[in-house]
Amino acid sequence: MGEPISTVATGVAVAAGKEVATVVSKGIGQTVSDMWYSIYGYKWSEKRQKREIEVAYNVEKFKEEIQAKSNNIPEENRIEPDIDVIGSTLESAKYRINKDEIRDMFSNLIVSAMDSSKADDIHPSFSEMIKMLSPLDAQNLYYLHHYQDETISQIQVNLESGGYHTLYNHIFLGNPECQDNLQIEPSIDNLVRLKLVDVTYTEYKTQENLYEKHFSNPLFLSLKRDVEQKIESIKSNIKMLEDKSIINIIDPSGKRLSDAEREELKKELQRSMFFKDVELKKGLIKLTALGRNFCKVCL
Repeated sequence: MGEPISTVATGVAVAAGKEVATVVSKGIGQTVSDMWYSIYGYKWSEKRQKREIEVAYNVEKFKEEIQAKSNNIPEENRIEPDIDVIGSTLESAKYRINKDEIRDMFSNLIVSAMDSSKADDIHPSFSEMIKMLSPLDAQNLYYLHHYQDETISQIQVNLESGGYHTLYNHIFLGNPECQDNLQIEPSIDNLVRLKLVDVTYTEYKTQENLYEKHFSNPLFLSLKRDVEQKIESIKSNIKMLEDKSIINIIDPSGKRLSDAEREELKKELQRSMFFKDVELKKGLIKLTALGRNFCKVCL
């Protein structure tokens, strides 16, 4: 009888881990190799025997990405990386390298530490920041950094009382891979929390055409249409109740409303008409100084 699948998978994973620790030393520097073995080699064989073969596959991809990227560093820029950066990055990457976008940032950070043109821009917090990012966060940073679409918007309902209520926040349309605000809004919140981006709605681009996609956004258009239709419906009903030439007004039960009931219904409709209109608030989303350095070394 053959070995149980879990035993076979563990054996393959451990073997792959040992191979990574050996092969990695041949091309990406002794410091990286030493730290790699201390984090992935020892703990793999002694403490992490239950890891699935998928982990071995992702670690192998991680090693290959570091190798390939490090080969592109100009010879004059090659330096021995800071052991603190390598150690903290490999440690942080242990549980996140199954996500392509996140693994790519970790490998970029390691390779940047080996490149004199980027090493000084590395902040000690970067490896921990990557741990706190989702693949969508990484996408949003990528598109903001590379395409520099700094437009963002809010959708608010203005009230007859003079106040307003924000219904949708942080509408960022610069990521073509995701336009769902239910996902985008918390992603932008996280990037703001990490101080990688700043968002303001008191400033905006002066070129109106830059916001055309926001004004034509289906989310804004559908909400604007729904609110305007509701307002018009209420106004129409109030006008009908005020028209004395219309003698019979029937309620849903089929009962004819008396004059007193008509007046009470009119007042009730007037009280319910607290929406004035729907407004799109233009804003700006920008990388912070920390965010620019993060993108330079991690994207």
